[in-house]
Amino acid sequence: MDRAELDGLAIFLAVAEQNGFRAAARQLGLTPSAISQGIQTLERRVGAALFARTTRSVRLTEAGQKLLAHAKPAAAMFQAGVNAARDLGEQPSGNLRINAPRPAVSLLINSLLPDFHEAYPGISLELVGDDEFTNIVEQGFDAGIRLGHTIELDMVSTWLTPPDKFVVVGAPSLLRKYPRPGHPRELQGLPVLLTRRGGQVSRTWEFVDGSESLKVAVDGPLILNDYEASIRAALRGVGFLYTVGSVIRHYIEQGSLIPVLEDHARDVPGLCLYYPSRSQSLPKLRAFVDFATKRMRQGMTSDAFSVQPQRSPES
Repeated sequence: MDRAELDGLAIFLAVAEQNGFRAAARQLGLTPSAISQGIQTLERRVGAALFARTTRSVRLTEAGQKLLAHAKPAAAMFQAGVNAARDLGEQPSGNLRINAPRPAVSLLINSLLPDFHEAYPGISLELVGDDEFTNIVEQGFDAGIRLGHTIELDMVSTWLTPPDKFVVVGAPSLLRKYPRPGHPRELQGLPVLLTRRGGQVSRTWEFVDGSESLKVAVDGPLILNDYEASIRAALRGVGFLYTVGSVIRHYIEQGSLIPVLEDHARDVPGLCLYYPSRSQSLPKLRAFVDFATKRMRQGMTSDAFSVQPQRSPES
């Protein structure tokens, strides 16, 4: 590909993103006539019109849409490569955006901060709590954190926490009102806390029964989409809570929540940090990956997920 083709693609992408020739000219620091000439030259090379133009609007033709579908991700990869090459050897810096489930945000704060900022003062860390499954590339995140089994195959990933179990817990006040279930099926008819994810309410809990998996239909008086609110409701005795054990370990140790059905708890992978392969050479991301994996693999305190940890992690 020669320079003229590269210049033409840059102009094409600017017009497509700005929805106009004048806006693209302002973005690129060129004249509108230069933008128009660049598009005409590219259209002659392609052999088809890329934009349908009127006095009031500019829109992509079918040929333009096909070119955009291929050129936009290629341009993003090219820019990422340029940024990675430019950043090599420099002190890690810039804004680092991490998407994570809400409980993991508390874990990161308790386990990594403020030590990470002291080690890398040039990095501004943005932690976004989101319990939905987010496309981190489309949403502009540098990395994400999820349970290991939910990671896309085209991502680079590294483990942060060891495997865990899904547990059922209830407050002492709840267990004084209702019989303690001895088998998962005995949850039917008992009040449980339901969770809404991705617009749907999960009314099925999964367990193990010997060597077999077991799904149990449950129902309850309260539906929530926030983990902290779910824990508060469980502590108040509203219903049984089904969640990852490490999230509520300190409440179990305090006796505020009591586990039930321990012999039927199913295994779940630990948390995994993942990111696009093209981003792994960025200094700010490498610094975070190295710091987070080293710190969190040392082990977690029982209150690592708490919004009010009792002690700071050891450095």
